[in-house]
Amino acid sequence: MKISHLNSFNVLFLLTFIFLAAVQPAFAQKTDETAQQREFSIEDKMERLFKEDETVEGVLKLLKERAEAKIKEKRRQQLLKTRISASGYAGLESNPLNDENEKTDVFIEEDFAFNWLPTFNKDFSADIGYRLANQTYMEQTDLSTFDHVWNAILKYYPFDSHLLMLQPGIEYDWLTYPLDETATYEDIRTFTKFKHYVGKEWHYGGKYEHSSKVYSDKLARDINKVDILGEARSDERNTVELYLQRYLGKKYSAKLRGKVYRNNSNDKYQEYYDYDGYRGYFTLAGSFLKDDKLYVTFTPDFEKKSYHHRVADNTAREDRVTQYKVDMYYTFTKNWELSYLLTRKFSSSNASGGEFDNMTNQVWFTYNF
Repeated sequence: MKISHLNSFNVLFLLTFIFLAAVQPAFAQKTDETAQQREFSIEDKMERLFKEDETVEGVLKLLKERAEAKIKEKRRQQLLKTRISASGYAGLESNPLNDENEKTDVFIEEDFAFNWLPTFNKDFSADIGYRLANQTYMEQTDLSTFDHVWNAILKYYPFDSHLLMLQPGIEYDWLTYPLDETATYEDIRTFTKFKHYVGKEWHYGGKYEHSSKVYSDKLARDINKVDILGEARSDERNTVELYLQRYLGKKYSAKLRGKVYRNNSNDKYQEYYDYDGYRGYFTLAGSFLKDDKLYVTFTPDFEKKSYHHRVADNTAREDRVTQYKVDMYYTFTKNWELSYLLTRKFSSSNASGGEFDNMTNQVWFTYNF
């Protein structure tokens, strides 16, 4: 069985290599407006990769184990527990530049993730990981990215019931655009999360996060739109998030989530990157087929972003984005998973650069070592 898995994995990467060799990429210009709009998609991707959605049966099992305080593994096994995975993606995006001139493009992506998951005792555990992602667009090549993410999270249960979990953590993200260094940045995010189970049907939680982002090759500007020599553009963002989840029987759930944030930048021209925003989500999820091999979620969400002084039609700019997402995860075996994502996005704004539609179809295989 292991040999067949390896053969399948080799075939997948061989086909990817042949496809890349056959495509002749063409360089396309990416505007600053595009880079800003892409951050919305990057944020969504990060949330999906580090998602904490749980099946109902998984939660019931967790609560039972915590209540009984069972420790089945030897201490050495608990301290050396790891999770390793590799994924290969292919996708079709209708408007990757997020502008009025829609131009469909194909992208591929290879991901690798390693997490060390030590359990110190029944109240303390941790998640320390690294993720590498390489995304390549076939035509809009300057949208291609190379992403390194390091994270460390402590998980602590302060009460014997283990119904409340606290998660302080830190994450470092170095996102590079090989063909557009002005969009490359480093981002340090510190956060505290909590999750509280109320019986077997409800749980709620929240998160506070502070983000400090510095661009590698992009300067801040003064009030006259002149670059300030020696001062890289940097952003500080504070985010507060809350959610409520209800389990519907053993296979379904509904989740309501909302967050508010404020972004402040050192760019002084019209305070170009200073804005407030809020975003609301509603997610329906369910498990299907024998042994719950198919897990499906549907999420509509809405975001409003209000700039402080950035001019649009003689008033401050305001963007509104409505998005619909369908995620499907099918587990073939203990090691292999096939996933599909459909995203439909509609953006409206009182600035022409904020008016666009976009649709993404994405499929990927994941192998868990």
